[in-house]
Amino acid sequence: MQDRPTAIELLEAAADFVDREIVPATSGRVQFQSRVVANVMRIVAREIAMEDRVVRDEVRALAALLGETEPDPRGLDDLHKAAFGLNERLSGRIRAGDADRGPWREKVLRAVRQAVEDKLKIANPRYLEADLKIREKSFAPS
Repeated sequence: MQDRPTAIELLEAAADFVDREIVPATSGRVQFQSRVVANVMRIVAREIAMEDRVVRDEVRALAALLGETEPDPRGLDDLHKAAFGLNERLSGRIRAGDADRGPWREKVLRAVRQAVEDKLKIANPRYLEADLKIREKSFAPS
């Protein structure tokens, strides 16, 4: 295994090359597809960098929310399976009406919002930044 460049550094360098060299040299569909390729490389780089922590945080939060013992996964695949199972159980309780009102509803909303924010940090951090700016404006004193 090589130390440098890392997979993340390679993806970021390739995305920068596409943005700097290919996008300006093309137009129309090819330019659009080039932007898509650069964006995909950046998403993959962010996922590599953050996936383990984000999924662990989600599993920890969901286990606490559901009052379950936090699983002890052996690797990322097990972690994803644990997150999937916990999300299924949470969805079942939501469908059953358990989160329609009361203090557990607020806990569910906080946990789900955090999970969505963490996913946006990987998929498209600009959406999250835009949402935070909107929320700041709506709560800013007049």
